[in-house]
Amino acid sequence: MPLPKRIEKKKLFLVEGADAYFFFIWACNASNVNDVQVIDFGGITDLYLFLKTLRGLSEFDDVSAMLIARDAEGNADGAAKSVTSALKRNGFVVPQKPFEFAQGSPGSPRVAYMILPGFDSDSEGKMLSRGTLEDLCLSMSTANSDAVGACVDAYINCLESKSIKIGHPHKTRLHAYLAGKDDLVGLKIGEAARAGAWDWERVAFSPFRKTIRDM
Repeated sequence: MPLPKRIEKKKLFLVEGADAYFFFIWACNASNVNDVQVIDFGGITDLYLFLKTLRGLSEFDDVSAMLIARDAEGNADGAAKSVTSALKRNGFVVPQKPFEFAQGSPGSPRVAYMILPGFDSDSEGKMLSRGTLEDLCLSMSTANSDAVGACVDAYINCLESKSIKIGHPHKTRLHAYLAGKDDLVGLKIGEAARAGAWDWERVAFSPFRKTIRDM
């Protein structure tokens, strides 16, 4: 479980894994937010202990806001309950809804959480979607409207037609898409963000941008 050497800013953004760490650094930059410290809390099972340890750091008393982001994977509601449980067990205020800040007792930080890839496009912001950071990135790319995206679909269909098991289809799809772009081939998610692969103005990113700015 990684831990920051020290808390450097009053607003903390805790994210799941290295890819999310670099992605959200660039997301903050794209949202014109520069007073937030992005921290990798590790894997989905690490959050409870991470929060417990983080709260013990001497500088934590100065923290005014804390935002947590993790993947929905196959169960968005389960992911949300996992985050809120970790918060409650560590004595933090528990937000009633994702993407909305809750104010705790005086002297404690405001808290919010985000579940990736966000809301189902057909639910008008009411229902969280299953998936991961990779799914959010694809929704912020041109994969649904250009030739590379169509080729990725054909590639995935070819694998499935040959009974080749795809253990992480979201990762396969995203990296196949990046491989089809000369200026993005071989890049990781954060590197692709720095290279301008993701359109930060896409609707899919809107709730993330708003919550980051609300910190």
